[in-house]
Amino acid sequence: MNGNDGFATSVLGTLRGLVGLALGRVEAFREFRNTPAAFSASIAPLIAFPLVGAALLGLRGYWVYAASLMLSRLCGVLLQPVIVEFAARRLGRQERWLTTSTALNWSIWIIFVLIPAAMVVNDGLVSMGVGLPAALAMSAGMIGAYMLWLQAFILRTGLKTNWWKAIALLLVVNLGVAILYAVPYLFHPELLRLTVSPPSG
Repeated sequence: MNGNDGFATSVLGTLRGLVGLALGRVEAFREFRNTPAAFSASIAPLIAFPLVGAALLGLRGYWVYAASLMLSRLCGVLLQPVIVEFAARRLGRQERWLTTSTALNWSIWIIFVLIPAAMVVNDGLVSMGVGLPAALAMSAGMIGAYMLWLQAFILRTGLKTNWWKAIALLLVVNLGVAILYAVPYLFHPELLRLTVSPPSG
């Protein structure tokens, strides 16, 4: 097997794993390799996207804001595997944390499939007479609820624990990430305006 075949096999395996996880299939974990290379591949895009965003902001002269934004996003991305590894050790599942964290990293991209589906649901609700704000809230709520279930399912299955512990762990991860993401905006209130409406020219 040459390098291209190996890469294609890895990509197809990841896609099969994502589809399986999205459908709640435990056996989908077999598609995620328990190796540092697989973990690195899963976390690299999560680091690259905020890096590009921060670089664009920096090129417009807002280097302090860009650095703050990038550091908070980087810490947020790295917090998840740290917490998962700690929890895995406490649960006696040290050998499963890498696969679990890898699956969690890849699962984030499922949201790009859910958004078009939510738009269809939103249009259907509006056609049934539901107000647009309420329809948007309902479709966004469904995305949020599904993503929480999916990540809890990954933690429960990956670490072989119960639902309560998986949900508690998920809350710790999400709360920690949210706090880290909010830090730059607390120190630089102007950053929110720049993030939502970047200056032109």
